[in-house]
Amino acid sequence: MYSIGGAILDIDNPSIVKYRCEDFLLTPEQWYEERGFVPNVCFPCATIHDSESGKIAIYYGAADSYVGLAFTRLDDITDYIKEHSKTTDSDREIGKR
Repeated sequence: MYSIGGAILDIDNPSIVKYRCEDFLLTPEQWYEERGFVPNVCFPCATIHDSESGKIAIYYGAADSYVGLAFTRLDDITDYIKEHSKTTDSDREIGKR
């Protein structure tokens, strides 16, 4: 099974993971996500953000056979990631270059 997760990185140093959602943001549940060339797969392909409304459109592949489209709002998804975050000490370390 392949699902879509979420993380929020440090704006100045993206090797630092500030929040990592322990739950999936999108996981195969619909028939077109569960049945296809590669079953039980949801993978993100593109995202469009409307800064005026805060709406986000997420285009994703479903079972390597279909294209799905999910909608959310920036505030909703960032709040969800923060509320369901679980990070380790190594997530908050500055990455090696």
